[in-house]
Amino acid sequence: MPGRQERVSHTHLEIERTYDLPEGGALPDLVGAGGILRTEHQEPFELDATYWDTERYDLVAARVTVRRRTGGPDAGWHIKRSESDTVRHEQQFPLTDDADTVPDEVLAALFTERRGRGLRPVVRITTTRTVTRLLDEDGDQIAELADDQVTAQRLDDDAPETPRTWREVEVETVDGVDPQIAHELFAALDGRFAAVGAGPAAVASKLARGLAGAPAPRLQTEEKPAKGTTARILAKRVRKLRVALLGQEARLRSGDTADLRQAADTTLEIAAILGAYRPAFPDGEAVDRAAEAADGLAGVTARAALAEYLIDRLPRASSPAQDDLVDAMTRERILASTRERRDQAVRDVVAFLHGEPFLELLDALDDAAERPLPTAWSLRSPKQVAQDVGADVKPRVRELVRAAVADDTSDTAAEREAADRSTTEAAWQETMRARMAMDVLGDDAFPHALWKRIGTAADVLTERVRSLHALDILRANAAIAERGGEGTFGYGVLAGDRVRLAEESYDEAVHALNRV
Repeated sequence: MPGRQERVSHTHLEIERTYDLPEGGALPDLVGAGGILRTEHQEPFELDATYWDTERYDLVAARVTVRRRTGGPDAGWHIKRSESDTVRHEQQFPLTDDADTVPDEVLAALFTERRGRGLRPVVRITTTRTVTRLLDEDGDQIAELADDQVTAQRLDDDAPETPRTWREVEVETVDGVDPQIAHELFAALDGRFAAVGAGPAAVASKLARGLAGAPAPRLQTEEKPAKGTTARILAKRVRKLRVALLGQEARLRSGDTADLRQAADTTLEIAAILGAYRPAFPDGEAVDRAAEAADGLAGVTARAALAEYLIDRLPRASSPAQDDLVDAMTRERILASTRERRDQAVRDVVAFLHGEPFLELLDALDDAAERPLPTAWSLRSPKQVAQDVGADVKPRVRELVRAAVADDTSDTAAEREAADRSTTEAAWQETMRARMAMDVLGDDAFPHALWKRIGTAADVLTERVRSLHALDILRANAAIAERGGEGTFGYGVLAGDRVRLAEESYDEAVHALNRV
């Protein structure tokens, strides 16, 4: 529909600094600071913005703001994601007539941060803004200074009757400026503002100031667990993993697969922690469901990462002599097949990211990172906890690896190969999880020999599962080529190469198993 096509968003990078200026205080003279040689003052104008968030204030907690603003040159719906106190990514959407409903496009762009929940108005902020253009020696604009008189009224039931008012000054560089140049500009401006009794704002966000005193559950944090405890180590690791996961899933949603393998590692480690260290988290169905979701996400991302790996490696043999025996048509068919598998696997990942289990997992990670509730089990030393984890991990890994290297008695070769892939993949996943779980506490907690042997077994099984999946793809494509009257010699060369790698890893797996 023509009307929908017009509702297009665009994104730009904001690099700005906010200064607190006393009421009635004069702006400093900025000429000569950071390349500014001239200024142009403009007439004041009014801005009216309503900010939205969930009941739990999930957006504020994620350093994201969403507002509907009228007045000024950029009226519309805005989403701002803070990278730091000075750098923000702003996504803009056209202004809608309905001031009481968030557009579907905005809701979709905020799916993860709002945890699938609805939004409600939380603060109304009106601003009288006076803009000064900051120009260089050629008359080109370097930055824009906005002198703001701000009034903020909370919209929750407990909001005070009297609005908050304050004055602040924002200096934003023009689009495309180098961040280092921006940093040097702000350093020069800091001195000028300090000379008139002003300085960088203690709170850079208008929304954060406007929300002061609001009952915001996501902003209520607990004290960190005591140093030296397993709980402290786990909370710190979960915080890092949550940040990594949110960044990786955002790129995957946008169609960028550059972080696919990293996402697979992140999700597998989350699953490993929620599994191996389950007694460290409070009892309850919510955590249990989160652990199941982590397992599911780890599974789909691992398959996608495996498919991505095979795109790079499968069309080529491990030695130059063998590689020369593979014709171009064979390589092209293999590439097309592996890319199709990868694309389908990525679609499976994205579908999972849009499901309720993923949101439940994020809620659990939020709680573990922001409001940890350590159990008596997790308040022990890493060595004490490692004894329990090791006693649980070793027999489970042994059993699965034994199943992976055991002789299969299925009737047909195809059935035997399918069973081999299934058991090997199960052993691989469990061994990788065990290694990642042990890495969290390190070999200072776990016996070094066990830590090393589990790691060796994980590496071996990684190569073996790659080879088995590669053989499956090669045989399927060889069958297609044969039915089409094409030569299959190249498939045989690559398959032979992969059989050799699989057999080598088989022997190593047996050896590693005996030492676990």
